[in-house]
Amino acid sequence: MVWTFAYMNKLFLTAAVFLYAYHLQAQQISPGALYAASGSGSANGVSVDWVLGSLNTFSEISPLPVRLVSFEGKLNTAGLAELHWKTAQEIDNLGFEIQKSLDGKTWELLGWIDGAAISNTEHSYRYIDQEFVTTSYYRLRQVDFDDSYTYSKTVCVIPEKESLDRFHVYPNPSRENKVKVQMPEKTKTLFLFDLLGRKLGQFEAPGTTHILTLPQTGSYLLQIDTPVGSKTTKLVFH
Repeated sequence: MVWTFAYMNKLFLTAAVFLYAYHLQAQQISPGALYAASGSGSANGVSVDWVLGSLNTFSEISPLPVRLVSFEGKLNTAGLAELHWKTAQEIDNLGFEIQKSLDGKTWELLGWIDGAAISNTEHSYRYIDQEFVTTSYYRLRQVDFDDSYTYSKTVCVIPEKESLDRFHVYPNPSRENKVKVQMPEKTKTLFLFDLLGRKLGQFEAPGTTHILTLPQTGSYLLQIDTPVGSKTTKLVFH
């Protein structure tokens, strides 16, 4: 019983330290600010460290600097990557660094757009990549006046020549055992399967056009793998 009482007393003192530290810190938080606190304390050899809410890297209590409501990328009529984004609120927003990657891993600086500094109204932004030639990934690095920053989500823009929509087989249905397969640029692999999923053929780096010989009449599945994804289509040979 002596050991149990001592243990319970230690827990009680720990809880008291936590509540006392929270009470002191809470008095320093403005009700209109956001929304975090931290503290530490010790008693009877027990230390307590705690965090409530989210703290930035400088452990300051601050509202979110920029409320980004959308970020999109598309192929425009000139065949270039066009980026659009909107903010609903900006606080101390220096601007947006536009970053680009060809593999979604290694990033480089593409451009810069000034922010609205302080604003509670919606702002729309646009940037066109004049050097767009192949599938590219984009993200925003939003920078504050104090040099802190946050990243947006990543968007991908695909040129028409690399689009999966360029995957066609003709004639289809076919009355001959040879068909022509049209594929997007940078296609990695072309596969031929039967309807049970058994692989009948595999062609590496097939280019944009491939003449395929079918083994016998029946139905088949053709699949391509590309850097932007895979696509499968059904082929019938009468």
